[in-house]
Amino acid sequence: MQFALEFRAVFKRYATGVGGCLARADVLRSVDFGVAAGEAVAIAGDQGAGKSTLLLCAAGLLSVDAGEVRWFGDRSRATAVARTTYHFAGAPPSIAAMRANGAHVHLIEDPTRSGEAFARMARRIREAREHGDAVIVTTRDIACAERLASRVFVLRAGRLDAHRRPSSRVAESDAASRIVR
Repeated sequence: MQFALEFRAVFKRYATGVGGCLARADVLRSVDFGVAAGEAVAIAGDQGAGKSTLLLCAAGLLSVDAGEVRWFGDRSRATAVARTTYHFAGAPPSIAAMRANGAHVHLIEDPTRSGEAFARMARRIREAREHGDAVIVTTRDIACAERLASRVFVLRAGRLDAHRRPSSRVAESDAASRIVR
């Protein structure tokens, strides 16, 4: 399967400090995931977890220290520039104008979580998916992530893990087993 966007063993580290007093922060640690055309994926995490860094790498605006990022099977950052759009704090505008180069990857950071703006964003994400575009949304709110995407990941300490949605069937079966006993 060819992904619209794929991370393979991606590491990103920042260095900070002055003179001989330097420190390193590993922001992304061996991140592996892919997003297919027509799919929406959400990445949830606390402030400072590395969500913005991940999106900047996904947009080709920040290079990774190790591993690789592929856009539609291509490692060229020129492909990233041509086929990704970074949307900060909002939904994509009309997607039709962005499709000149084929399928697209939309990167949405910190979306509005309620009201008409949220409903408008959800519609635009659905439209993008229907046109074969891939969408990645980052948020601190896991409930928002679950409402916007078919798959949800959680970014903690630089590692990306699949989020398991609560299952009502498990809760129902647990409740039923307590009643039967």
